Amino acid sequence: MKTRNKILLGVGIGVLLVVGFYVIFPFYLAGPPLPLFSIENRDVNNHEVVVEIFDLHNKSIFKETLKLDPKEKIYYPRPFWLLLPGLRVKEDCTFKVTVDDEATKMYQTKVYPWTQVCIFLYTKHPVSGEINPIAITQVVV
Repeated sequence: MKTRNKILLGVGIGVLLVVGFYVIFPFYLAGPPLPLFSIENRDVNNHEVVVEIFDLHNKSIFKETLKLDPKEKIYYPRPFWLLLPGLRVKEDCTFKVTVDDEATKMYQTKVYPWTQVCIFLYTKHPVSGEINPIAITQVVV
C-alpha cells in the first residue's frame, strides 16, 4: 500500500513538473506576453476604429469598437484564451480593421503570446510621402 502511494505521488509530481515546464518556462525565456494589438492614431482628427478578428474558418472570434483621439495610442490586452502557450492551437487569424466606416484593411497572421499586431492610422509612407489611412505590421519578440 505504501509503495502504491509513493508511485502515485511520484507520478503526480512528475505530471506537475512537465505541465509547469511547458506553461511557465516560455515566460521565463521570453518574458511577459505582448498585447494582442496596438492602435496608434497619427492624425489630428478623432477616429472610430472597428477591429474584428476571424479564425481560419472565417468565423468572428473578436470584435471591438474603439474611439481614438488625435495622436493617441491604445494597447489592447490579450484575452486569457490567447495568453498561455499551448492552450489553443495556433492557427491563422485575419484582422479586419475599419476606420470611420470608410477605409478597411485585412491582415492575416498567426497569433502567439509573443506577437503583437500594430495598427497605424493615417501614417505617411516614408518613400512616396502618401498618407495611408491604415497600415498594419506585426512585432515578434
